[in-house]
Amino acid sequence: MKTAFYVLVCMMMSTSLWAEQKLTVYTEHYPPFNYLDDNQEVVGQATKNVRLVLDRAKIDYEIMLVPWNRAYVRARQQTNTLIYTVTRTPVREPEFYWLFPIAPSNFHVFIRSNDNRTVTYDAIKAGLFSGACVKDDLSCELLVEIGMPTENIRRVAKQVTGDYDMVAAGRADIYISELSVNSRLRELAGETPNLTKPVLPLNLKTGFYLAAGLNTDDAIRQRVMDAYEALVREGKYEVLDFSHTP
Repeated sequence: MKTAFYVLVCMMMSTSLWAEQKLTVYTEHYPPFNYLDDNQEVVGQATKNVRLVLDRAKIDYEIMLVPWNRAYVRARQQTNTLIYTVTRTPVREPEFYWLFPIAPSNFHVFIRSNDNRTVTYDAIKAGLFSGACVKDDLSCELLVEIGMPTENIRRVAKQVTGDYDMVAAGRADIYISELSVNSRLRELAGETPNLTKPVLPLNLKTGFYLAAGLNTDDAIRQRVMDAYEALVREGKYEVLDFSHTP
């Protein structure tokens, strides 16, 4: 009896300790999935899904919107951290615990609208096109994945729109973006959306997820996944669908 009571007390204390810790959730400016509203609150369609699950898990958390490279490093190095909307790829697979899906991804190669050249994977691999990507962003990884020679890749420091700016200015030929995100970014920046056009879909099995850093406590991860699975069973969680977004 005493032993059972002691074990129960230890379990309750352990649960209380991690429950009282505030979980840090990192994300970036990536509309329409996650962005700041006029009140400087992190919102967006992915944010809504993340909050739904974490609230159901009854976990104290704080969402922080920071530049992507900072979010990525902190989520991997700090204790008890989550990150979204992060794309699941073979290279990233061992770097996180992948907790639940947020949306399928629909990445395309974009080119200037007045550039009438035919863009194919073979032409990209042959070095016939140069590409722009934001340094440390997934887009650089994707350019390598589709076979673009390293010397043809222009990595720019400007976050979010640096790759688009390079192509629109004629300083690079192509960039890679998620279809719905590209449209939303152009809208928010007040730019003419028809300066570039999608010309080649990326046939990669990827998707956007909420993931946990490897230094995240097992009990926290399990609680989040349990909350997600309960919401799915109840029909209260839906993976976002942007398949018809222009």
